[in-house]
Amino acid sequence: MNLATMDNLAVNHRCWLQRCSPLAKALFVLGALAFLLTTRSLTFLVGLMIFMVGLALTNRLALGVFLPLVLVPVFFASVFAISLRDWSVGLLVLGRAATAALTVVMVFMTTAPVRILGLISAPMPEVFGELMYFTYRSFFLLLESLNNTLAALRLRRGKERFSLSRVRAMAQVYGMTLVRAWDMAGRQYDLLRLRGLGQGLRISRDWHLRTWDLTLLAALICIGVGWYYA
Repeated sequence: MNLATMDNLAVNHRCWLQRCSPLAKALFVLGALAFLLTTRSLTFLVGLMIFMVGLALTNRLALGVFLPLVLVPVFFASVFAISLRDWSVGLLVLGRAATAALTVVMVFMTTAPVRILGLISAPMPEVFGELMYFTYRSFFLLLESLNNTLAALRLRRGKERFSLSRVRAMAQVYGMTLVRAWDMAGRQYDLLRLRGLGQGLRISRDWHLRTWDLTLLAALICIGVGWYYA
């Protein structure tokens, strides 16, 4: 699961789904999940799964990033499905997990994070949206710092076998990362105090519908027709 690659695709990948508004995507996801959770038809589930894969292909999503994210919830759902000892219900659970993952991942890979954070933080005061934005960006800064430190440690120590000194070195690296996270949190809080909490919000709250939204809403209507007749 490469979150940095997902972030890059969500911002820079050019496709028709990226031109849709976050509001239309949210309605599409909620509607698709509602149809998904209220059906007991395996035929509808298979058809919906094929439909979502078709949407992903028409948007030229990177399957190397797309499919591993889908397989993670399917793996955990398979464990639960096996414990049910009923193949029909088990297939229904697997189908729901796979289709829900396809839908959510496809939307996340075609929507800029600032727009997603704008939707998530809509019921909250504006300052919480800004804090969420800073936290999201800090994750990538900490991840890059951790990767660079681990690479330097491997180059210095070579192919060392398991030992207490190696465990001590790894503990120091992760401890340094925690200290770095605490330091960044303090600096961000000071920055917010200097700027004024909630002033100059960086996240995007876009509630306007666009022309491409009609395509997405038409797709949701087709799903609803399939759910009704399945």
